[in-house]
Amino acid sequence: MKTIELHITLQPQVLDTQGQALNRAVHDLGYTQVNDIRVGKLLYMTVDEATDAAVHNVVTTLSEKLFANTVIEEYSYKVLEEGEKA
Repeated sequence: MKTIELHITLQPQVLDTQGQALNRAVHDLGYTQVNDIRVGKLLYMTVDEATDAAVHNVVTTLSEKLFANTVIEEYSYKVLEEGEKA
């Protein structure tokens, strides 16, 4: 069983209104050295497949059909090592 960490973010050319709102709020708090905030999603899941190719197929299929809107979002994932916190 593999533990997957899946990152979903808006594509760089897509306006991130949540990120902009957070950027303004951070500046209002006096942290002007913090900039370019982007907001995304982080999902964890376990996949019970024997091979890396099968895990890749499951994660890619679910990401493209369910988790991410690939018109405006991009995704990446990594397989966590045993003992790595999820």
